[in-house]
Amino acid sequence: MPERRGGCHRTLWFSLQYDSETVEQGETVGNGALATVRWYDGEPVGDGHLQGQFAALKDVVGDMLDKGVFTPSTARQYLKRKLAERVGDRQELLIPTGESPFEKASLNHS
Repeated sequence: MPERRGGCHRTLWFSLQYDSETVEQGETVGNGALATVRWYDGEPVGDGHLQGQFAALKDVVGDMLDKGVFTPSTARQYLKRKLAERVGDRQELLIPTGESPFEKASLNHS
């Protein structure tokens, strides 16, 4: 788990190569988000629900990409927006941007 600013974060990878029949390979750098993770007794706790929701979200977005509803760009934007909505204020969510390595996610970004 990556360490950042003294805390631990879970990596949430946006690539859809395992969720879409039309995506052959996904970017491995700068193509995801970091969500804070609480630790108890040396183990990550409390983010299993988010991991499950994110996996389901990627599965649906991959299907929509295969059906032509999304382009790769709109699929990534949709993933970012929906992930930020699900995380809300419960966890810190960091998503890479063009200007700086990461910015704190806001529901105002689309």
